[in-house]
Amino acid sequence: MTEKVITIDGESSELELEREGSRFRVAEREIELVAVHGNEAELRVDGRTHLVPFIIDGTEVSFAYDGEIWIADVTVKGARTRARHSDHSLSAPMPGVVLKILVAVGDQVAKGAPLLILEAMKMEHQITAPRDGMVTAIHCKEGEMVQSGLDLVTLT
Repeated sequence: MTEKVITIDGESSELELEREGSRFRVAEREIELVAVHGNEAELRVDGRTHLVPFIIDGTEVSFAYDGEIWIADVTVKGARTRARHSDHSLSAPMPGVVLKILVAVGDQVAKGAPLLILEAMKMEHQITAPRDGMVTAIHCKEGEMVQSGLDLVTLT
């Protein structure tokens, strides 16, 4: 049994992970890794097969599952985690193409307001404001390929 710390949406949890070959048991779920094709995993979760596109960047795994994009930072218990980007800017959660920028410098935005649309792993991902603020800089252009961790918008 291995203990891991997983962080999703800023919330950390310790997981006990049992592994037997390509089968894993996490909490009450049984997950089997059937195959990996490039950046897509074929998983059997509780007997149902799912194709899950993913990207690995250090200890961070970004994946699309059940119509949503998830970003999990998985570290071995007790290991130091890397610093996250500053809370006054928004960075790309994964590599992708900026489809549409929905704000301009000087715009006042409310928490949850859409700022831009990023296409990643063949899905559109809306980047939203984490809090109320003013857009002070936009660090990308429509049609531009951006890498994970790149600051896209700065709010003050």
